[in-house]
Amino acid sequence: MSKYKDPEQLPSCQHFESTAAGKGDVQIMVPDDRQSIIRKKFDRRVLPIVCILYVLSYLDRGNIGNAKAVGMDKDLNLTARQWSWVLYSFYICYIIFEWTTIMWKILPAHAYIASLCICWGAAAMCSGAVNTFSQLVACRCLLGIFEAVFGCGAPYFLSLFYQRRELGFRLSLLLGMSPVANCFASALAYGITQINGSLEPWRYLFIIEGAPTILFSIVVFLFLPDSPGSAKFLSETEQTEAVERLQTVDRTAKGKMQWSQVFQGLTDYKNYVHMVIHFCCNYSFSGLSNFLPTILTNMGYTSINAQGLAAPPYLASFFCCVAAALVSDRWGNRGYVVTFFALMGTAGYLILTCVQDESNTATRYAGVWLATCGIFPSLSINITWLLNNQGGDSKKGAGMAMLAIFGQCSSLISSSVFPDADAPLYTKGCALGCAFTGLIAVLAMGLHVSLTLENKKKDRLYGPVNENDRVDVTEGGDHPNFRYLT
Repeated sequence: MSKYKDPEQLPSCQHFESTAAGKGDVQIMVPDDRQSIIRKKFDRRVLPIVCILYVLSYLDRGNIGNAKAVGMDKDLNLTARQWSWVLYSFYICYIIFEWTTIMWKILPAHAYIASLCICWGAAAMCSGAVNTFSQLVACRCLLGIFEAVFGCGAPYFLSLFYQRRELGFRLSLLLGMSPVANCFASALAYGITQINGSLEPWRYLFIIEGAPTILFSIVVFLFLPDSPGSAKFLSETEQTEAVERLQTVDRTAKGKMQWSQVFQGLTDYKNYVHMVIHFCCNYSFSGLSNFLPTILTNMGYTSINAQGLAAPPYLASFFCCVAAALVSDRWGNRGYVVTFFALMGTAGYLILTCVQDESNTATRYAGVWLATCGIFPSLSINITWLLNNQGGDSKKGAGMAMLAIFGQCSSLISSSVFPDADAPLYTKGCALGCAFTGLIAVLAMGLHVSLTLENKKKDRLYGPVNENDRVDVTEGGDHPNFRYLT
């Protein structure tokens, strides 16, 4: 067990970015009570907006699985291969445009994200008006382009407002919104698909779930701050303190990139480990979103009941995300937490792979619960872990871009390994899920051991760190007094 039983004791050196070495470094220490006031204001004014955006984002991308369960593919006469390309189109465009994470640092967030909300909400609603395969692919491509910018940039954006020891819980709340969105999607689909109107049920699904995104863009434009130092709900003094308490004194111009940090991020082995973990997590993440209702339908449930039964595992996985964040923030050993939940997910996929009795729906449904509750906390803590161990905003952006671009590629695999021909057991897709999730546990423990050894080596060479020590992270955070969260 870690010796750091209190979050305040975690090895977290203060660090700053200098624009010119030795030029008047500002040394302002923000009292704890002032930090608490500022943190609570961010919790009330920033976190809810970003979390709601995350729900809307995953609601609009994930409802394609619910639409298939109520007959979209049959109404449009799509073959299994064409359906795979419907899913591919979103992920290919998402991957291609994930480099735009860096635009969060360059453009004003309130206008940038509000514009994206209108665009991806419109693309989602247009999916309810398609009549051909090509029209549906076009809508999914546009949705992937517009959502790519927000999806991979939101965790980075939150890291600009919260300290390392505060970030884990908030980021897990944010990433926990994805299973909440899937829960909402399943619950909404359960109700929407029972509408007796002139349109097919899946058309109502896209239209009703896409409209709130466009409406919420008004809230984003009016209330989302661009940065801690420009938040209108803070006084001038609080804006200064908000920047200082983040342990970064960044006096560079708005949008200034530190290319030395970007290079550090691209050559850091830790980022590649996180990238592979995210690749493995995202296989299940996208696979469950796209195919869980279909898997449940093939267990013998009606399409309507399958929508309802998909919601409880997602809701439970959200609470697992919150629990994982609280434990890892308090305990400090993120590697152990990721490993634990990865093993849980592995057990769930193992059940789905090995239980070949179609009539044993209770056991297979339990496997769905374990797989869902294991993968989402692993994914959220892994992203938090990467952001915790980056020195400097530009290195964070580079690390997140690497993780997001390569990690999303596994969505292409999951889109093609659950074909209708493998129904009702989908053994191939579940077996791959078991292998990938097991690999997460191995990589997480390996990285935990490696970071622990690096911290001990630095302690031996340079002595234990003081939390109030200031570390220049201009060159990427690789400073003798910079310690990693394990």
